[in-house]
Amino acid sequence: MDSDPPQSLEGLADGLSQEAKRAGDQVAFGTILAGFGRRAYGPMLLVPALIALAPTGAIPGMSIVTGSIILLISAQLLVGRKTPWLPKMVLEFEFEADKFARLSQRLTGYASRADRWLRPSMPFLIQPPWTRGIALVSAAMAVLMFPFALLPFAVAAPAATISVLAVGLTANDGRFVAVGLLSALVVLGLVVWFVV
Repeated sequence: MDSDPPQSLEGLADGLSQEAKRAGDQVAFGTILAGFGRRAYGPMLLVPALIALAPTGAIPGMSIVTGSIILLISAQLLVGRKTPWLPKMVLEFEFEADKFARLSQRLTGYASRADRWLRPSMPFLIQPPWTRGIALVSAAMAVLMFPFALLPFAVAAPAATISVLAVGLTANDGRFVAVGLLSALVVLGLVVWFVV
């Protein structure tokens, strides 16, 4: 799978903000994702990961929904599907628009600063077979979100790891992919430590 052209995080955050302004009391996942194009695996992984990481992730069932979306998208990236697909039930899942609006406003400021540090680098990490490794790691982190949903704030660890990987994919910045992979090793190591 060829990598998508680098995308501005500020542009993505601004797109989220515009969708929030157009929404009523509730906003659907499909409405948010539609603005990014279905070929962009980076944003498609980044948006649900950020929603799980933000206060919106505390909404009952949200971690399960976002984890399921990330798992499904990761599986499609793994098999090399060109266009990510999501079922209608997921696209129609709604949550409070005001919480999403607050999230998008905060993200715009952070994204503007983050864009200064992003640049295409280490391109081999954005190409197969590494993209399949990213997909496997993202899927593993998404699976962890299901049991972690039972623990306060535990979902933040896998969600943050997926976010870093997704930023790397979005901006074609292999440095972020490398950091995300290292973060996944730490998370998995801690899980093994506590379980064993």
